[in-house]
Amino acid sequence: MTGGGGPYRDRLEILASDGVIEGHLDAWASRQRSDDGLGSWRRVYAKLRPQRSPWAVLVYQAVGGGTVQVRLLETTDRRADVSDAVRQVGGLGPLEIVPCEEDRALPGLAAVLASLENPRVVRYHPGNRCTVRGGAGSAARFVKVFADPVDDQVEVRARWDASASGALSFAVAEPHGWDEESRSSWYGIVPGQPALPRLLGADGTELARQVGASLGELAVAGLEPRRSDDATSQLARTELALARAAAASPALAPGLRRASDALTRAHARLAPRRLAPVHGAAHLGQWLVDDTGRLGLVDFDRYAWGEPEFDLATFVAELRASASSRGVASEQLEDAVLDSFRAVAGEVDAERLALYTMHRRLTRVVQTACELRPDAEERAARRLEELLPQLDRLVTT
Repeated sequence: MTGGGGPYRDRLEILASDGVIEGHLDAWASRQRSDDGLGSWRRVYAKLRPQRSPWAVLVYQAVGGGTVQVRLLETTDRRADVSDAVRQVGGLGPLEIVPCEEDRALPGLAAVLASLENPRVVRYHPGNRCTVRGGAGSAARFVKVFADPVDDQVEVRARWDASASGALSFAVAEPHGWDEESRSSWYGIVPGQPALPRLLGADGTELARQVGASLGELAVAGLEPRRSDDATSQLARTELALARAAAASPALAPGLRRASDALTRAHARLAPRRLAPVHGAAHLGQWLVDDTGRLGLVDFDRYAWGEPEFDLATFVAELRASASSRGVASEQLEDAVLDSFRAVAGEVDAERLALYTMHRRLTRVVQTACELRPDAEERAARRLEELLPQLDRLVTT
């Protein structure tokens, strides 16, 4: 299934060299007369963009300093000739460094950073959104700055009210307003620490029960999301991701087409399903637990009318993978999640759960194929070869 390593292998081998980007970041910081970086850069985000320019976008943070995006352009990109910010980097080609506050898609970010005390960029997706934490008077705030005017405060308020009333037993962010000029949404802080260590610890089964019950409560709480994200939407999203993986690693294309065809056939067999409010991305990293044992759930960017099995599959698939990597059995934890969901929201559609679990595993194949490392294609091929027979069985059973 593997070929010559993909069209980006040579550049990815250069990119894998220690310090190749960091050295240019230090030189850039010196030209800016900035104390950022100078040997202390940390990469926090990377995305391969096959058949586009920039062909890769990376985000680096200086320890205790700023956040920048590094854009690796194709040599045919006209920006390589007209921008003073572009430097030629050997076999990597043109390289452009842009501070996050100068992201043209986020014109309000600079104002938000200036308005907060001790602002810290928590998550930055160039050209899309940036999440910042900082002080606002006597309180701390999370602020999301969007490329598009995504005023989510009505939905945030509804979830907050549901949590305050007890309809949702878990904590959610308190709404603190939408600013149209900066396209930013403001939230309170959800208390707690990442839930994963405790999920894999002595009291993990009880915490897993709380997760299942929480997803069940969300599904039956009477909330009214503004958008829908049904089975058709999920299939379209996964098919786009598979196409991106094929562009990054053409040798995987036959297997990825086979996977796409199997998913399409499996979706065609699904009976109609009533939609319910779902988180839409209930990853392990979205769950917090405070000192009292109460859960918190954050980042409702994909909140929608959807199928609860997708939330369950997202959580269970990641839980299984994380437990396996640590040598911990996850079956009891998975059963606790599903049993507690059933107790609150009714039966789980086993066929949908299996199908959406396969979606999540294929997403991992895509992520592996698009990693910025020279062996990405080989690693993705191994995952895909393991998965294809299971996909075939899913369709034929």
